[in-house]
Amino acid sequence: MAENQNVIETEQKPSLGARIGGGIKERLRKFVVNLKRRPMNVAFFVLIVSSLIYLFSLGKISQAGLGYPKEGVPISIFVNTLFSILVLLLFMYAFPKRAKKPKVVMLVLAFVFMAVMLGLDILLYVQWNKAWIADQVLSDAQLAPKRKFIFGAINGVLVHAIFLGLAALLTATYPLYGKLIKKINTRKVVESTQLTEALDTEQE
Repeated sequence: MAENQNVIETEQKPSLGARIGGGIKERLRKFVVNLKRRPMNVAFFVLIVSSLIYLFSLGKISQAGLGYPKEGVPISIFVNTLFSILVLLLFMYAFPKRAKKPKVVMLVLAFVFMAVMLGLDILLYVQWNKAWIADQVLSDAQLAPKRKFIFGAINGVLVHAIFLGLAALLTATYPLYGKLIKKINTRKVVESTQLTEALDTEQE
């Protein structure tokens, strides 16, 4: 009898692939459960990406500011660099972990910072494009030093503006897509008893 039970237990043991797949599925389920509790994390993730894009492009943006020191460009670069960090702190303070409602003052300030950065991105994009078009009368040898950084700077502020606008949109609409996320089934199947237990996302 003991040998038969050992054989049955060996046959019922899941394979390595099944265990890995089950582990991945469980992690995804927990991830969705966390999103059900805090759907604004989607917007926060996009906001983090936008800040990283700007900071990683800062070298080329700074060089473009030196090569094309037009009116308002230096202060725009400084303000965007500062605000790209501070806006993350404002977002975190606007949505405390244990608070059911956002802090309105911090949320409004976060939107103001996003709007300012978006406006400065547009200013930099327009100024540098005008300066680059005006420089087309120069020879290739004269344009070569500027060509190394100007395209990276222009693309950097453009991509930053796109992600920043997306982050603002997701922040404003998180109650809407939060309802859609809550409709995702996160019930956990207990195979030993073939029962399902509903996860109370509010108590977890």
